[in-house]
Amino acid sequence: MAAGAALVVAAVGRTRRGPYLELEEDYLARIARLAPVRRAAVAQSRRASAGERRREEGAALAALAPARGTLVALDSRGKSLSSAELARRLARWRERGETVFAVGGPDGLDETLIQAADFTLAFGPLTLPHELALVVLLEQLYRALSDAAGHPYGRH
Repeated sequence: MAAGAALVVAAVGRTRRGPYLELEEDYLARIARLAPVRRAAVAQSRRASAGERRREEGAALAALAPARGTLVALDSRGKSLSSAELARRLARWRERGETVFAVGGPDGLDETLIQAADFTLAFGPLTLPHELALVVLLEQLYRALSDAAGHPYGRH
């Protein structure tokens, strides 16, 4: 696959309005100037228990996983990377094909999806609201792509 393979940022629910949405749209537009990107949203489950919600949402996110490429799950129990290391890994992942980043909803990601992921990324041990985790992910993707393109934003 070409180094220009698409990035898919898949998350439970849509960001409704306000500063999270403004930041999300801003970073998606910036990323789109450097790489093919799309934001995919899966419906937030209305099941009674958190486990049932995670399973339903996880199945919907798993359906977006690339046949050839990389699935990256965001979970606080994953591996924390420096911005520079994320940039290096992103370049390798894009060589393999489409890279899908899965961001869970308020209940987090289903364990089955985490186990199926090629990599589990953490932004430290903190639990973040999923809208904030999404914005942090987008900023880091933009930073990595900017660095690869030699843009000054990507300085570490």
